[in-house]
Amino acid sequence: MLAVVKEHLGPGFSVKEVPYPVLRDTDVIIKVRSVGICGSDGPILAGTRPVPYPLTPGHEFSGDVVEVGKAVKNLKVGDRVTPCIVIGCGDCDMCIEGKEVLCDELVETGIHVDGAMAEYVRVPAKVCRKMRDTTTYDQGASVDPIASAYRTVKASGITSKDVCCVYGAGPIGLYAVQLIKLRGVKTVICLDTDAGAQRLELAKELGADYTINVSHEDPVERVREITDGAMADYVQDCVGAEGVPIAALKMLKKAGTYGITGLYHTLPQVDLGDVVRREIKIFGTICYTRQEFEECLHFVEDGRVKVEPFITHHFPLKDMDKAYEVYQSKQCIKIILNP
Repeated sequence: MLAVVKEHLGPGFSVKEVPYPVLRDTDVIIKVRSVGICGSDGPILAGTRPVPYPLTPGHEFSGDVVEVGKAVKNLKVGDRVTPCIVIGCGDCDMCIEGKEVLCDELVETGIHVDGAMAEYVRVPAKVCRKMRDTTTYDQGASVDPIASAYRTVKASGITSKDVCCVYGAGPIGLYAVQLIKLRGVKTVICLDTDAGAQRLELAKELGADYTINVSHEDPVERVREITDGAMADYVQDCVGAEGVPIAALKMLKKAGTYGITGLYHTLPQVDLGDVVRREIKIFGTICYTRQEFEECLHFVEDGRVKVEPFITHHFPLKDMDKAYEVYQSKQCIKIILNP
């Protein structure tokens, strides 16, 4: 079968024929129909994030079950499914508490084991969620990033009286805008730079009450102006970029909450003295649980979260080189590969 293969640290990847997956008793094999290129795939493809080599990336996907292991009870050939990335051991305290994403033995499809940038992929049956007949494969492939944004929103404790800021208008941030809006909050403000100017316009269409281009406006002063000096109750950081924590904390009112979805690869500056004096709450989330993944599938299937405006490009798997060029150019929001 055809697959994208990352074979070593550093630049370069291959699109080549690889062996078809071997079925195991508790697994299914899926014919991949749609797979998204995620921001976390970028460092893997660029060779700046070490992974087990050789590796086929791809964790935002959906498709059709074509083979079923003999111990699998809940799926059959022909089922249309979207699998979540998280595979916990099932026996540790975190897994028992439903927090399998924090399992010490965590395995993630497309990061620790071969993923879905291929014609076929093998996954445990337990991580698959059946899709309705009316759900598109692109919608199914979009549940993963929605769930990543949702875990932070769900843990935030925001209410209908709150002013909420979303820092970053990439896919995760734009999903966060929609998910926060679903909570019935008072005001949603989305922030990004010149590079995300078009995405800020999309944020408005998806429910943001205000947008701030931080390349031209002081984000703290603009939030002060929007809120008549009251400042924000909640900031969700969906970028993980230098300088954001300083601005985010200044946007918050006393006892405000700073939720971090974006993954930091550097040590950001944070004034912990100010955090103490103003009783700011800071928390982070990573990925999602299977329960949260299923909840997000329902959001999509019920029409409460839109995915179609995000999908700017489609490429066949064989044209992965062209897709990666578009991804690197940043002239896209979400690229979907169709093996």
